[in-house]
Amino acid sequence: MVTPPDGDDRDVVEVPGADRALFRERWRALSRRTRVTVAGAACVAALGALLGYVVTNRPPPPPPDPVAVTAVRITEVGRPAGLQQDFPLTLRAEAASRVTYLGMRDGYESLFLSVIPAPGTALLPGRARTLHTRVTVFCHAPFPRRGTALLFVIVRNARGDGRAQVIPTDAQFTCVIRAMRHACAS
Repeated sequence: MVTPPDGDDRDVVEVPGADRALFRERWRALSRRTRVTVAGAACVAALGALLGYVVTNRPPPPPPDPVAVTAVRITEVGRPAGLQQDFPLTLRAEAASRVTYLGMRDGYESLFLSVIPAPGTALLPGRARTLHTRVTVFCHAPFPRRGTALLFVIVRNARGDGRAQVIPTDAQFTCVIRAMRHACAS
């Protein structure tokens, strides 16, 4: 019972909904089958929300190894001009995901590389990039061996750095050896 406000001559003020049954009473009034269905639907909805949260908030997969997504091949082997001890070498680099080109290293002490473009160039997926280098030959050291990496292209992504090997085909290897011998003969 509630005390009426001043000036109201009624003795009792009724509160609407005061005679409604409590939730527990209404729940028990439902049939067992209905209660099981409602509880099962609530559990499925909660599980779906939890799974949705887990799937949308899981961390992204780590980036792939930079060498695994990079393919580099020789496209042209030039000849030394005149009495020079260097020759041009053209490469084609492709990447399946974004990597940064950091430069090249030779695999032998008989070679020295001058590289274009400058390190820091991005290799984008689906776009081939032409890399030019001038190979300077030091004739006192042994020449490269067939089937081994002539040089390494250094690439980086969020996972780290890597060295992609450039192994010439038999025909390219023959051209490289011929260019090195021509450079050393001058």
